[in-house]
Amino acid sequence: MNNNNFFPFERNRYFYGKMLTARDFEIEQRYYNNKRRLLNRVLFGAGVVCGLGVYQNDDTSFSIETGMALDYLGREIVVPTPIIRKLQMVDGYDSLEKSEQAYLCLKYSQFDREPVNNIGASDHDSEQFNKIEEGYRLYLSTDDPTLEDIYGAAGMNTVSVVYNAHGLRIVMVVPKLAMSGDEMDIRFIVLKGIDSQPVSFTYTFQSEYFRSGSSSDIELKFTEDSSVKKDVFTVDFTLRAVGVSDMIAPISKSKGEISVKMGDISDKMTVNAAEVYICADAESFDSMKNTRMSTLEKHISGDNTPIYLAKIDCLNIGTGFIIRNITPLPFAQRTGLRSEDAGTASAAIAESSAPIVQSAAKTDSNFLKGGISTEVETLEYWQKPQVNASYNQKNKKLSFRFGIPSSEAYDYATSSGVVDIPISGAIRVNARFTSQEIPHNLGIGDVSISLSVEYSDAGQRMLLFGSGEVFATKGENKAVPRIETAALLNPDKGTFRVGLRLLDYVEGHNVRVRWFAYKPTRDTAEMRAKDNVVVRIVPDIQKLKPLERIRFKAEVEGTENKTVTWSVNDTDGGNIDENGLYQAPSAPGTYEIVAFSNADEDSRTSAFVIVEE
Repeated sequence: MNNNNFFPFERNRYFYGKMLTARDFEIEQRYYNNKRRLLNRVLFGAGVVCGLGVYQNDDTSFSIETGMALDYLGREIVVPTPIIRKLQMVDGYDSLEKSEQAYLCLKYSQFDREPVNNIGASDHDSEQFNKIEEGYRLYLSTDDPTLEDIYGAAGMNTVSVVYNAHGLRIVMVVPKLAMSGDEMDIRFIVLKGIDSQPVSFTYTFQSEYFRSGSSSDIELKFTEDSSVKKDVFTVDFTLRAVGVSDMIAPISKSKGEISVKMGDISDKMTVNAAEVYICADAESFDSMKNTRMSTLEKHISGDNTPIYLAKIDCLNIGTGFIIRNITPLPFAQRTGLRSEDAGTASAAIAESSAPIVQSAAKTDSNFLKGGISTEVETLEYWQKPQVNASYNQKNKKLSFRFGIPSSEAYDYATSSGVVDIPISGAIRVNARFTSQEIPHNLGIGDVSISLSVEYSDAGQRMLLFGSGEVFATKGENKAVPRIETAALLNPDKGTFRVGLRLLDYVEGHNVRVRWFAYKPTRDTAEMRAKDNVVVRIVPDIQKLKPLERIRFKAEVEGTENKTVTWSVNDTDGGNIDENGLYQAPSAPGTYEIVAFSNADEDSRTSAFVIVEE
């Protein structure tokens, strides 16, 4: 059932002579469903239980493995068969017009199945459905996720956005509980665009109650490894609580400061001090965790939060969007008990509700207490497969990293047409005829042309490829015309001519030739290399008066060719010359200026002009 309410728990009371209606059977189903779903949510949390890996097939499609997940109301989401989807087939595809980054989301859904005739109802209510199928909804969303629901760990963590500018978002997760003299982890989640420059940040503050090593002057640093192509990073830092107990302690004396650098961008922001309750011992820690910090309402919050299966970065190519990069499970929403001593609901959710930060008593009883994680990277098709394994002694976590080569794929453009070539003259044996210039519509460059002569044999249409002389042997079909064909390509003009040589007398006044053209435009490696071409316009938005002028500047990265082609995307939106000098129209409005990279026609960007009186 699709209810979002667990309570109240009511079940049927049966007695002889009780009249049972549809309502009674619905109560029966709701009672058992709600009990199971509440236990799912409180014991295991929300996230992927198994499978549901997302992989890129090509520029426009992706695959999802079979698997199971639990949503934030404890409902089971099962994907029983592999899914292959074109990007434009997924709900929410239109939202990519607002942003070229989107999240592939999975939600529980149910559908009416098996229509039947209700013989006991009036005509307008006669059709009912015999079954309800539990399924899922897959969609794209460009909205920022509610990280409090993902990283809040049922109230155990404080989640705050410490930086949000220039397409970069940094979120800090601090546990609300720590033990006196023990260590705790502070986690930062870094979300950036796939085209963004490498990121580094430094978070500095002074603390009375926490130490990094032996110092109270704390400096937490992170520098992105530019060789790892990722756009979501999770960074953990360890602090130690001083020897105080049973008190609320701020992380820093006053506001901290985060300094961010991304390419040429340098920025600073102040960060409010999060508070942590320092417990005297493990007993106090468990008591606080199981009561005050982890209430039932917090366990079952976030019912509208989906499972974020992947972060998809796209590229606008004018006629649509293609996939540039896929980051599976960007927020590591996984579930499942990974610790045999998770004896309480709070312990279980803290251990299993995908990426959280938690302070707890240390134990070395389990070799893989932290679990096993895997990461898959797509390599170039010419690279060898790679496997790397590492074991983190501190977290007791085994990590595998696999590198899988992509297939050596090619992108072809094709075109076809027909041309009638007149033939005249009494002497046709060894006569030669040619057509006019024919555009093949595949642009300039090298193109392969295939020709066939169309003729009729006993009323059936036939096509002859190659020379008809091959079929001129004794006993062969005399209907095959003895003609040779050839094509003469002009790669600089994007046109070609068709030539004929008549090896014998051919009846009629013209020969019909069908042509087929194809162009291997670029292979996978070339397409990925061009993905690095980035165009920016300065300024990206400008206010002008009617007929006023301004010069736009284009910045091109990722190629030696820094030139662009300018255009105005709106009819009567003004004029712009090859040097970026724009003159506004006389009519007020908002107009789009577009710059196309001459190195890669698919790389483009826009700026906007607001014309006001």
